[in-house]
Amino acid sequence: MNATPHNAEQPNSKYPHVYAVVRFDLDVDRSSIEQSATVVKILPSRVLAEQEASRLSKINRGKRCVYTVQTTRFIGTF
Repeated sequence: MNATPHNAEQPNSKYPHVYAVVRFDLDVDRSSIEQSATVVKILPSRVLAEQEASRLSKINRGKRCVYTVQTTRFIGTF
């Protein structure tokens, strides 16, 4: 198999990148693990998304959840 490495930060020619702030709840039973992730916000830049994830992490410290940023694509119109 001849696989090309994928770079999530490389812009897509058809769809602009946006950045999802995702919360992972750590107290979820493994039988319903798909319910542990929640997209909290979508932001237009990685910097803004990382700042928001950091802010939410500080506000919710001690609540058994983790905030992270995931690159994704915007498909549609505003």
